[in-house]
Amino acid sequence: MVVSETVKQKSLQSVEWLAKGSYIAKAIFYGTIAVFTVQFAFGAHDADPSRKEVLEQLTGNLLGKLLLALMVLALAGHTVWRLFETWNDPYKKGFGLMGWLYRLNYLLSAITYGSLGFSAAKLLAGQRTGPDNQKQIWVARLLQLDGGSWLIVLVGSLFLLWAGLQLYKGISGKVYKSLELEGVGPIAKGFLRICSFAGFLTVAGTLAGSGWYLIKGALSEDPDWVKNMDDLIKGLQQLPYGWWLQLGAGAGFMLMAVFMVAMSRYFPLKATE
Repeated sequence: MVVSETVKQKSLQSVEWLAKGSYIAKAIFYGTIAVFTVQFAFGAHDADPSRKEVLEQLTGNLLGKLLLALMVLALAGHTVWRLFETWNDPYKKGFGLMGWLYRLNYLLSAITYGSLGFSAAKLLAGQRTGPDNQKQIWVARLLQLDGGSWLIVLVGSLFLLWAGLQLYKGISGKVYKSLELEGVGPIAKGFLRICSFAGFLTVAGTLAGSGWYLIKGALSEDPDWVKNMDDLIKGLQQLPYGWWLQLGAGAGFMLMAVFMVAMSRYFPLKATE
């Protein structure tokens, strides 16, 4: 019994370390997307600001493949950690409205980064990850089913809820305030607060755009309305002050990358007692 409990604690500690590593993986994603976004804003139209492009860029050399392998491991740990959070509620969010919203956030994060890790594993094995318009393809298939459009509306609504929670995190500073920043200077603390605010707002905008266009595509029964992250970023050019909005998005993603690095160092994971 003692041995079993020891093995359990060691396993949970391993998940914690993998979860910390996953924040570094997320920092790389956000940072690279930020670079691609700024490159696109300055006219490099071959720059594709998407997570898929980030993964594919890593397959070009041995060092990139090694980094990709570490990402697969880290994202697997992140997925397990998020599922652990969803089921065990280690931060005692409770069963009220906010508690269930946080569980929804954990679950959607597990699904998102789990699928990303799966795509990374396929690339590492030399397999294709599928066409760029996969989201449009599955929306088109669902639209052919009875009640499929309402299922898409439900998914889009979940994205909007997820975006709202990211917005709440950014404005309230809940995640920033949970960091254990003893010994960190006031200037660095202030900078991390800015990173948290701008980063979560940028992610919230991306999720809200994805959710809105999913709902739009479902209600209009037109899968071409469905947008990926790169579609949303590129589409900013069509808006007033679009160039500045793209630069702002790039800056927001870069600040989010910095905050993810801080999360890996200062966020108190609580898988073990």
